[in-house]
Amino acid sequence: MNINKKKLKLRYGENPIQNAYLVNNLKKSIFDFQLNGKQISYNNLIDIDSGLKCLSEFIEPTSIIIKHTNPCGVSSANNIETAFKRSHESDPKSAFGGIIFLNRNVNIKLAKYILNFFFEMVVATSFDKQALDILKKKKNLILLKIPKIKNRYIEYRSTLFGDLYQTTDLTTINRKFVNLVSKTNTNSKSIEDLIFSLKVVKHLKSNAVVLSKNKQTLGLGHGQTNRVDALKFAMKNRRRYFDKKSFVCASDGFFPFTDSISLLNKNGCKVIGQPNGSINDNKIISFANKNKISLYFIKHRLFKH
Repeated sequence: MNINKKKLKLRYGENPIQNAYLVNNLKKSIFDFQLNGKQISYNNLIDIDSGLKCLSEFIEPTSIIIKHTNPCGVSSANNIETAFKRSHESDPKSAFGGIIFLNRNVNIKLAKYILNFFFEMVVATSFDKQALDILKKKKNLILLKIPKIKNRYIEYRSTLFGDLYQTTDLTTINRKFVNLVSKTNTNSKSIEDLIFSLKVVKHLKSNAVVLSKNKQTLGLGHGQTNRVDALKFAMKNRRRYFDKKSFVCASDGFFPFTDSISLLNKNGCKVIGQPNGSINDNKIISFANKNKISLYFIKHRLFKH
């Protein structure tokens, strides 16, 4: 271990019985970004890492609410206030006690609105002084001012068999990332929603599915052991908060059978993005053509284990 690295003791690990510390080799530690609140924990650090990586996908005003490393509500809009409101409306139940990530300044209006709900942390590029004073009324609310942090080119994690290393997927997800493979085309707005959904699904635990409309997540399915259940979980949330609203769907891996795409079709989804690679790709394309679905294959899969 590099002797220049600094060991920073944390309150505890994932659970109070576990000891934990952060090894920091950067010019600043996470604590240098903190403006308010209780001490940052082991679990907080993992959530912050997940949220910032997802937020880095977006340029326009975007709000992401993270719960246990997974986004539970995401929205991009013309301004950050609207983006936050829509991200919270995506799944207000799961957002309770979550962490807000904002790629714009927090003004007094947004601060007052945030204060209506219970969150553990707010991470933003900057805060107006008046906004900061309002948010500081909640003494335990962790506030972090993080203008921008570059993604690492190498990722690693420890296992029983040693440390695993891999290059970070820094591919830009844009229109070049998707390729229409069915006969039915769609409009540019739906393609933008699909690109938005793919940016989100990349940061959900597999199996992962994202349903969205107007750059707002309507339903998220993640961490399921099969893709059908991931989709059903996402659909359940959509029906709870966004009944009868049309939507697009992005999947981090291919749909191996027509069961999932059939369920999407029955519920009004006519734009789907997924990687290819299944022995049933032609059956999926045939089903899409038969039901006038705009099916897009993406450049590569977006698994997150």
